[in-house]
Amino acid sequence: MNYAYIRAAQRRFGNRGSFLCKYISMNALPNMAQFDIALALGVVHHLNDHEATELFQLAGVVLKPGGRLVTLDGVYCHDQSRVERFVLSKDRGRHVRTRNGYLDLASKVFGTVNVTIRRDLLRIPYTHIILECTK
Repeated sequence: MNYAYIRAAQRRFGNRGSFLCKYISMNALPNMAQFDIALALGVVHHLNDHEATELFQLAGVVLKPGGRLVTLDGVYCHDQSRVERFVLSKDRGRHVRTRNGYLDLASKVFGTVNVTIRRDLLRIPYTHIILECTK
């Protein structure tokens, strides 16, 4: 957890939102508020399938109707260069998946999953997947 990001968001946005940086589990949910948006940036590729499914389930429970979960992770694609694949293979996250691998996990919980593949977010050759999940 990185509290510096939360403090920066609080300084930037003030009382226009609530920002939390904490571990959550199903046990903590009865005391949780409902959220418009949940972000999992660079998280899912660090989680095995069971852990990732649990994250999607947790997000599904805490989001308000119409709320969104947005994820951003590295992804393997069939049309990647060898350099992109090499860089992804060296990521500390041991669970970098294909587009369909991420989509299958998110679709277990969310009725709508919009997928965007980006190759222009870093200065190094790297492929990202962005999932925008809604119920």
